[in-house]
This record gives sequence, structure tokens and C-alpha cells, in this order.
Amino acid sequence: MLRPPTLDDLPAWHAIYLDAEAVWYGAPRSTLDDNRAKLEQQIAHFDEHGFGMCAVELAGETIGAAGLQHLEGGPEVEVGYRFLEEHWGHGYATESAQASIDFGLDELGLERIVAVALESNVASRRVLEKCGLREIGLAHVYGLEHVKYEIRR
Repeated sequence: MLRPPTLDDLPAWHAIYLDAEAVWYGAPRSTLDDNRAKLEQQIAHFDEHGFGMCAVELAGETIGAAGLQHLEGGPEVEVGYRFLEEHWGHGYATESAQASIDFGLDELGLERIVAVALESNVASRRVLEKCGLREIGLAHVYGLEHVKYEIRR
């Protein structure tokens, strides 16, 4: 189940973002305060735009974050997802990404949604392709070079 995030999600959000950083970005691990700020930004984004990164729940437990957000604060809307590593490989990323894309195209009336993934993140790139996004080139975002994808209405 996807739902808007709240500050009650902070412990799970912190764990989710630590997992993702450790595996894909190799960046210094975020502190709890860093991740509180990220969560507060997502809550504000959701309040302002009517969409954002949602908490993903399974049996009442927050296991991930998925949804739509503005790519690096710019005009493009991206689909994204992050899950606790123990929940990888079960189709949750594909299911939540597809639900987010459908919401963006059908409910929000977006003409285009983008996504980015590190070239080495084969699993994430496969999720995007399963959801119908196609590779359109490279983009330097979030401080790193990514492969960029898009889907159009």
C-alpha cells in the first residue's frame, strides 16, 4: 500500500535511506537529522504538489518509499523507489513504480515522467523497463552520472 509519508515514518525512512546509500551511492551515511530533513521535504512536496514519495507498507510495516517527485527540484517529474534490502526481489519496486506512473499519467494528467538510475544498478533499470520507460541518454543528477529514462502518455 502506498500512502503519504508522515513524521511517524522517520525510523523506517532512516533505515531505508541508509540501505540505499550504502549500496548504490557510496556516499557518507546520512544522519537521523539528515533523513528527518529529507522526510520533511517530501511531506512538504506532497502538500504543495499533491504527490511525492510515499511510504510503502506491507502488513502494517513501512518497507520502502516510492512515488513521484520533481527531479532535483526542477520541472521534470520523476518516478523513484527505495526499499529495505530484505524486501528486494519481491516485485515491490515494480508494483509501486507502476502504480506511481499510472497515478501521474492518469490522475495528474502528466504528459511525461522520467526516471534515473546508476548504470551499474541493473535491477533498478530492469524495473523501469518493465514499467514501460525507455532509455533516452545520460544525465548528471544528484551529484552522479545516471542513465535517464522516460515514459510519455
